[in-house]
Amino acid sequence: MFRLYLEIYKKNIKIFLLPAVFSVIFLTVVLFFITDPINCTAAYAARICQEYFTWVGIFLLAPVFMPEQRDNIKETILSKTMPTQTMYLIRLIQALAALVLFTAGLILSLSLLGGEIEFKRYFVHTFAIALLLGGLGFMGTRFSGNIGVGYIIAFGFYIIQMFLPDEIIEIVPYIYIFTLKNETSGIFLFYIYSFILIIIPFFKKH
Repeated sequence: MFRLYLEIYKKNIKIFLLPAVFSVIFLTVVLFFITDPINCTAAYAARICQEYFTWVGIFLLAPVFMPEQRDNIKETILSKTMPTQTMYLIRLIQALAALVLFTAGLILSLSLLGGEIEFKRYFVHTFAIALLLGGLGFMGTRFSGNIGVGYIIAFGFYIIQMFLPDEIIEIVPYIYIFTLKNETSGIFLFYIYSFILIIIPFFKKH
């Protein structure tokens, strides 16, 4: 059984994790070029982390179910004795581990570049929003069977957040995701939302 887990783990790295990680690295490099993060203020660091970097959650979590959209890979995976849900879980854990590392790496880099950053606070908030956006893409891909739909749902929600009127944010502050910039206190609700978005797709049967 251990060998089977190891085989699936290695296969997932090749068909899922590496392409997702390369996308994230490309996004991060572009982000550093266009944002000029050296000696950034606390407000600007918050903008970099939450308005730009959180896309990383979408690129890592939305493709978790993508390999099964290709018939040759689907047949190979389903022929294994391991339950497909277990394989999805392994892939999800790999994506979450990568998200933790990239989030911590970004915030540490901003701090080393002179940014006014409190590491723990920025990590907790940035990871929560990336996880929420990624969870939307994750669920959208699972139920539609199409990663494009997952991306549309996640980025659509992001765009709506960017243009929410201040009046709505004041009335219902817990629906606004850019918590660092506006000092809203509902961050732990976003972790609950993300947990629900990630758990529900595992109940879907083939």
